[in-house]
Order: sequence, then structure tokens, then C-alpha cells
Amino acid sequence: MKYGNLSPYVDCNIYHKTLRAEGRISWEEALRRLNHAGIDTKDIEGMYQEGENSPWNAVLFTKEQAYGVQADGIKYLAKMVVDLRVHWLPLYISDDIIKEALSPFGKVLDITRDKTVLDKDVVTFNGTRLVKLQTTEFDSRNIPHIVSLGQCGMLITMKG
Repeated sequence: MKYGNLSPYVDCNIYHKTLRAEGRISWEEALRRLNHAGIDTKDIEGMYQEGENSPWNAVLFTKEQAYGVQADGIKYLAKMVVDLRVHWLPLYISDDIIKEALSPFGKVLDITRDKTVLDKDVVTFNGTRLVKLQTTEFDSRNIPHIVSLGQCGMLITMKG
């Protein structure tokens, strides 16, 4: 199963078996969170950090063990949903254009139009779209902040 455009430098067999224990936490805390998520230490093939004070990653023996794990502070790197805010869009820009622009980074699950309260009884669209994108940790790092759409551009923001 392919998610986005993983780099040729990424070993997909390992990537699809990886869980991340988020935050600046100790190795022991990462193990506790994994255990709370239903992962036994005997299911862990390896653990690593990508740098000082970075989250701990756990590689399991099979992708089936990693797929679908949902717990607070644990993220499955090969399939996740991120919430994007897409700013600066004229109201006439269709959702299909946004889907096409974001397709290299994952699958757009939902797009809604953000609203602003102008007066206590008046609510209007404001040009920002809220997008749910199914992606990978790797592809989410490569989502650009600004994308050109012909004569207009869109600013993309997300938590983290």
C-alpha cells in the first residue's frame, strides 16, 4: 500500500511497522505508553530517536501490529490524519483544486469552509478551508507552506 511519495531512502518495510511515542519523554515513558496502547515489549524489534530530545520511535515485528494502534501520545507514522488550515483562498476556488494541490501529500478526506461572525446574527465564509488529510509522517513534513494556484496562492498551516 502506497501513501504519498515516500523517498527512495525510506525502507517502507520498516516505516510501515513504526509507531512514535510523541513528546520529549524518556525511553521508559515511551515503553509505558506503548504498553498502555497494547504493545508488549516482545513485539518491539527496535527503538530509536531521530535526535536529542526527539520523540521515541518503536519498530514492531509486523505492520499489522502497528496498523490501527490508537492511543494518546502514540502515532502510527505510515497512516495518520492531519488537520490543515488553508488560508488566502478566494471563495470561487473549488474544493477540487485544493484536493489536486494536496494530492502529492496524501488523500483529502474532508474540506469545509471556515466562517467568521460579522455580527451577532451574521455569519459569513472567510476564505479559509479546513482540510482533513490522510498522510504519512514523512509526507506531512513535506507539505509546503505556500502553494501557487495560478493568480492566487494558498497558505497552509497545521499544528506542530
